[in-house]
Amino acid sequence: MCRGISILKNRIRQELYERYELARLVHTRNETAVEELWFDFADRSLKRVLLPVIDSGQLEIIEWGNRSGETKLPKTGWCKKESLEAGKWRWLHPERVEIPANFGLEKGIWFQIEQGIAGIRVQDEQGRPHVYMLTEPSSHYFQVMTRHDRMPVLIEQRI
Repeated sequence: MCRGISILKNRIRQELYERYELARLVHTRNETAVEELWFDFADRSLKRVLLPVIDSGQLEIIEWGNRSGETKLPKTGWCKKESLEAGKWRWLHPERVEIPANFGLEKGIWFQIEQGIAGIRVQDEQGRPHVYMLTEPSSHYFQVMTRHDRMPVLIEQRI
């Protein structure tokens, strides 16, 4: 699948960076690299995991899935593309969104993302937005690289 993403820090508006206190997510790969923000679904130091999302042309930061189980939403961060197409998420009135990313992370392996990842935006019972990353069966290359049978649905890219 894709347990985390990285996005270049300069792609996030300063207002969002400050409002969501994203400084704790800043990383650099080496001393000459540009700063990135790492969003990791498995980061247990965070109560809520966030993701950048482009919805109607506007970049927002919203909660990634339902890790805590505090809502009636599915307790995961991912949505199988096949389940969405079969109507299993219809009750949530999902809207397609783009998750902008420069890199994805799965099982310790970083892989390059050219444009972004497809996702869906839904609302919980209080009207708060949540994003779920769409997944599909892994390509042979992705499965060999990450040892995972599912991969993110990449926008205009195939690994």
